[in-house]
Amino acid sequence: MKRTAVILFCLAVLSGCKSTKTIADPETLPKDVALKPERPSGGNGEAEEDLEKEAEGLRRLRAAIDSISGSKVCTDVEDWRISPLGSKPCGGPATYIAYHKDNETELIPKIQEFTRRIARYNQRRNLFSDCAIEPQPSGIQCEGGKAVLLYNGAEAAE
Repeated sequence: MKRTAVILFCLAVLSGCKSTKTIADPETLPKDVALKPERPSGGNGEAEEDLEKEAEGLRRLRAAIDSISGSKVCTDVEDWRISPLGSKPCGGPATYIAYHKDNETELIPKIQEFTRRIARYNQRRNLFSDCAIEPQPSGIQCEGGKAVLLYNGAEAAE
């Protein structure tokens, strides 16, 4: 009885091992990423030079924001405000900036435009980031005439 069970078990295993050659269609198999053709454009059909122009425009806008925010001497922290600036590819602000309240009407529209444009640029470029949430500054401190953002008592140079 034991011998018959062993023989039946062996026959079952051997018949299960019998393979039939089935050739998979090469078109349905995953492709090697290295063989993937390069895109001649920036991801969504946009020319690379258009994206470079956009990047240059963003650099100029950021320089204008930095120029305006740094145009006042910091003597009294009560005259200064904090604003989020930019957009990470995963969402949320990329950083924070300190600005004098006298520059608010000129600066806030530029900050909003920069944030909107950088979010669009990130999307067009299919960029990604670490998705970490940038810590919000807890205050401002004046050092050597410059506004310095404080993070839970620690400072970070503007």
